[in-house]
Formats: sequence, structure tokens, C-alpha cells
Amino acid sequence: MRHWRNDIVLEACEFTARWGFLNQELFFEFMCPMSRAHKFRYWKFLTTGGKFYQSKASEKVLLLTAKGRHSVGGIARPARRSIYVAHDAIAARVILSLQKRGLIFNYWLEDELMRNPLEGYSILGNEQMLKIPDAVFDLRTAGGGTIRCSLEIERTTKSRARYAKNALAYLGYSKISVMLFAVGTESTKDIVGQAFRGKMFSEKNKIPGIFNLNNFDPAELNTIVRFSTQEMTLKQLISALTKLEIRSLNFSRDDKETAVSLKKIENREAA
Repeated sequence: MRHWRNDIVLEACEFTARWGFLNQELFFEFMCPMSRAHKFRYWKFLTTGGKFYQSKASEKVLLLTAKGRHSVGGIARPARRSIYVAHDAIAARVILSLQKRGLIFNYWLEDELMRNPLEGYSILGNEQMLKIPDAVFDLRTAGGGTIRCSLEIERTTKSRARYAKNALAYLGYSKISVMLFAVGTESTKDIVGQAFRGKMFSEKNKIPGIFNLNNFDPAELNTIVRFSTQEMTLKQLISALTKLEIRSLNFSRDDKETAVSLKKIENREAA
């Protein structure tokens, strides 16, 4: 009988408490480093163990029940609305790909900064939050310090005026050293780049790194990031920022079809 991994269920609960959802893709890719059969066994347990319930919008999206919230201390983000899940899952995929490498010291989500403006002012480095990033994260560095980065997910193209307004907001964020934009199309990449074009942005080092979210590669971080006229891989960028060796993200896998008794686990949970 294969040993049951309670830490997998705990990580799933903690992630859902913070992000407001858990989808099957993120769970399989980052939280359950096992064979395909075992991934589905754990996913089935999540759907039947009482801590999660399936979203009405998709059976592949789970939300926390009252029992699940209690298991993580009772403090959890409200269930994320289904229209935002695809957007947030992209941000989560980027954050998890760095977190699983031990590169992230701390991170904050948009709603966390909105709910605590004083903390938001301090994290962003401005007394106003005209545009709150989708996520802000601190990368660890070889010297023991951190570098603060922001992440924006742009699945669809917004107006040029809106991007121009957002770019001006970033000028005031003195604590943000690196800005990353994950965009859905090449045209969006061009429009975002144009919004940050000009002497005032170059003088304040506020030129964003832009990459196509459809090409994001969490295993090797070989996704191409463009800073104005310069290009590099995300791996090269993070290595240059942190002075750390960036390892590949290769989870250990158990491809043996060793049985896991869900019935025994469910009975233990019920007790």
C-alpha cells in the first residue's frame, strides 16, 4: 500500500485559501508529483473528502467548504468568481514555477493589497495605488537580499489609453524594481511596450519585461522576455537578478501503479 501524502492535501487547501480556487491543471502540475493514476486518485479525494466542492462553472475547479476553511485556520479568501479563474490561474502558474524552485521570499495578490491599503502603499512604494498589479513578489538573491517584482496578466487587449494610464501609475512605484507583463497576443505585447516608451520611463528604469503567456515554460523558464529592444529568456533574467543558479523544475514521479485506498483515507478524515 502506497503511503498517503497528507502534505499534498494540505498544500491544496492552503493554495485555495489564498487564491480562492484550485484548478486541476495547477494541482496536477505543481502539487501532486506522482503518476497520472495517482493524480486522479488524489483529485477524487479532494472532491469527496469534505474540504472542497466543485465549482458550478467547471468540475475541474474546486473551492473550499467551511470544513476546508477551518482546516487552514478559518481565514480564507472568498471563493473566486468563475470569470476570473482562467486569468488568475496564469498568474498562479508563474508564481508556483518560481516558488517551487525556492526563489520567492514572499508574494502578495491584488486583492490582498486592496484589502490592506497601508500595506499596499508600503509594498509598492507610493501613497497612491492607481493600478494594483495582479501579483507582487520578492525574489531571493545570492547575497541574502530580495528584488521586488510585479506581474500583470493581459489575456485580452485593452485600450491604449488604459495602458498609458497604468504605465504612469508604475512611474510612482518606487519599490518595484522589475515589471513583468504576460500577454495573450503579439499585438498586446506591442501596445504594452508602447505605453512605457519615453524618456521618463527609461530614466526611472520602468521598462517592463513582456512575454507571451501561451509560451510560458514552467519547467525550464525558457520563455522569451522582451525589454524594449532587448530579449532574453526568463531563466536568464532571473539568474541575472538573483545571481543564483536556476534549476529545472523536474518533479520526482512514481509511475508504479501502487494502490492507494481512498476508502480508508476517507474514513480516517471522517473520524
